[in-house]
Amino acid sequence: MDSTLETPTPPLVASTTETYCCSIKESRLRERRLQHDDSAETRSLSPVEESEGDSEVNYFKSVQWSPDGTTLLASSADNTIRTFILPPTLLDDHSAPISLTPYTTHTHPTSINCLAPYPHFTLSEPTTTLYLSTPADLPIRLTNCLSQYPTPVSTYQLISPTTEAYQTPSSILWSRDGSHFLTGTDCLIALFDISRNGEGPATRLPTIPSKRHKMKGGGVGMRGIVSALSIQPSSPDEPAAGMLAAGTWTRWVGLYDTAGMGGTVATWSIAEAADTHAGIGGTGITQTLWSSCGRYLYVVERRSRGVLVFDVRVMGKLLAWLEGREAETNQRLGVDVFEGQNGREIWAGGVDGVVRVWEGVGQTEGGLKRTWEWKAHDDPVSSTVVHSSGTVVATCSGQRTPLLSDEDDISSDEEESDSDASSGDQSTRSPRSTGRTPDNSIKVWSL
Repeated sequence: MDSTLETPTPPLVASTTETYCCSIKESRLRERRLQHDDSAETRSLSPVEESEGDSEVNYFKSVQWSPDGTTLLASSADNTIRTFILPPTLLDDHSAPISLTPYTTHTHPTSINCLAPYPHFTLSEPTTTLYLSTPADLPIRLTNCLSQYPTPVSTYQLISPTTEAYQTPSSILWSRDGSHFLTGTDCLIALFDISRNGEGPATRLPTIPSKRHKMKGGGVGMRGIVSALSIQPSSPDEPAAGMLAAGTWTRWVGLYDTAGMGGTVATWSIAEAADTHAGIGGTGITQTLWSSCGRYLYVVERRSRGVLVFDVRVMGKLLAWLEGREAETNQRLGVDVFEGQNGREIWAGGVDGVVRVWEGVGQTEGGLKRTWEWKAHDDPVSSTVVHSSGTVVATCSGQRTPLLSDEDDISSDEEESDSDASSGDQSTRSPRSTGRTPDNSIKVWSL
C-alpha cells in the first residue's frame, strides 16, 4: 500500500490516561488517589513503601481479553496483574474516552513471565473468573481476578529434578476444556491437572531425547527454552483435539499430535526461512498462532521486521511473510489474528507506536505489505488484541527503562541472554533524556 494514502484511525473509546506514565512508585500513588475520591482520605493514606526497581517506569508488558470479552487482564512492570472491567456503555457516544481504572490489583512477589485467563471465564459467574500466572522462581498460581487479595486458589510445582529449584515457564497454555494446562521451559513441555493442587506435572514431554547428550538430543527434536505454545483450532473431522505448536528461543518450531498428548509430528528451524527467504530477521520465537481453519501457522519472533506464515499441510513450507512490522527489539510485542471480512487479518504493533494491519493473509504467496495502520502510542506497542466481536481492539504500551535525573549518566543498552529472555524486556533510552513522558497506557479503540 502506498504510504502516502490516507489510512483510517479508529476512534479512541477508553484509556488509562496518564495514571501509569511515570515511575512505579508514582503510579502507585496515582492509582491510590483514583481509588480514594475523598481528598481528606487521600491525604491520610500511608506512604508507599519503596523497593528495588521503583525508579523504572511502570510499563505494560501485555494485555488480554477475557474469553467472554468483558474484561481486560494486564501485566505490568511492577509485578502486578490488573483487572479492567469494560462498561456496557463502552461504544455509546461519549464526548471524551472513558477513563479505565482497575477493578482489582494483584501484586506478586516477583516478576511475572506469563498470564493466561481461564478459557471458560464468565464475569457473571465469579467461580470462573480465574487466571494462571507464572511469577519467577515460585510455584505457578491459579488466582481469581475478582478477589480483593492475590491469594491463589491453587498452586502447582514445576521443580528441576537435578537442582530442586523452581523452573519458571516461558510460555503457558490452557487445554480447550480447562481441565489441564501446559507450560514451556528448557527442552520441556509439562502438562498439569488443575485438580491436583500443590502437585507437579501430570506428564513431562521432553522436546529432545536427552539433555545430557553432547549434541543436545543427538540432533533429534528441538532444543532450547519453549517460549511459545498454541493449539490448532478444532475441525469437524477432529473436534476434540488439534496439533500443539511450540516455538523456542533457538528459533525452532515443533508440532505435536493430540494437543500435545501424542507424538511428535514435525520439528524444523525457521532461521533460513526468516533470514534468507523472507529477509525479515529474528532472534527467537515469541508467539505461534493458528488460522481458524487450522491450515496456517503464524510464527512471531523478537527483533523481527515481520511474521512468517507456514502451511502445515506441507511441514516446514514457508507460504508467505508479512513485511514492515517494525519490531526490532527483545521486548515481546504481541500479535493477534482475526477472521475479517476481507479474509484473515494480522494485527501487530511496533516499536514506533504504530499498529499495522495485514488483510487477506494466506491468500497469496511471498511478501505481504500492511493494508493500513495508525499511530496508537508514543512507545512500543506491547500487545494488540482484537475483541472476538471485531468491534473494538485493545492495545498497551511501554518499555523498560529507568527514570534518570538530569545529573545521571545514560547507560548503554544491554542485551539479554536466552536464559532470561522469557520476560522479553530490553533496556532502552531514558524518557527523561529525551525530554518526554513515557507512554505506559492501555487504550481501547472502536472499529
